[in-house]
Amino acid sequence: MKIIDLTHKIEDSMPVFPGDPPVKLRIESSDADYITSSLSLGMHTGTHIDAPLHAHCSALTVDGIGLEELTGEGFLVSGGEILNGGDIAVIRTGWSSRWGSEGYFRDYPGIKRRLAEELVEHEVLGVCVDGPSVDRPGETDIHKLLLKNGIWIVENITNTDLLPPKFRLFVVPLSVRAEASPARVFAVTGSGSGSSKDRSSFQR
Repeated sequence: MKIIDLTHKIEDSMPVFPGDPPVKLRIESSDADYITSSLSLGMHTGTHIDAPLHAHCSALTVDGIGLEELTGEGFLVSGGEILNGGDIAVIRTGWSSRWGSEGYFRDYPGIKRRLAEELVEHEVLGVCVDGPSVDRPGETDIHKLLLKNGIWIVENITNTDLLPPKFRLFVVPLSVRAEASPARVFAVTGSGSGSSKDRSSFQR
């Protein structure tokens, strides 16, 4: 069994989407016994999940997404083609290689509408992408298409080049009543990682 972390680390002053609140990680107190820190950040910082409320598609917030819908059989989509089915689609564009650069939040590819429509038809639980958004800059159509169909979105994942075609995927956001949340996302591969045979337990 192998665990692949798909999450960008949260750090002080890390890159954020233009216009989002800056990340402030501070040590508030420190003595011989304990250190106490504080963290201030936007809910769309780094690797994060979008709930339907984000695009005004419904009142569903992150805490309302059941844990059983945040794990399942993940499948890789590369080059815009769905080669395998499963519960959660991971879109590999290669854009995460630009993380930390000035151009990361500009001209990112998003995903094409045809692919998004196919994922809706496949009744996936969620869609993850290795860039800032499932939409191209300035657009919102893909967010609305997925979220109105109850499909959550994870943006800003990384290490998709380490993924095999199939794996078990876990998304662990905060249990927060908000439209989005930072999340730890990881894949498990190899024996014991699960299979699609128990898909019925993940049906909406």
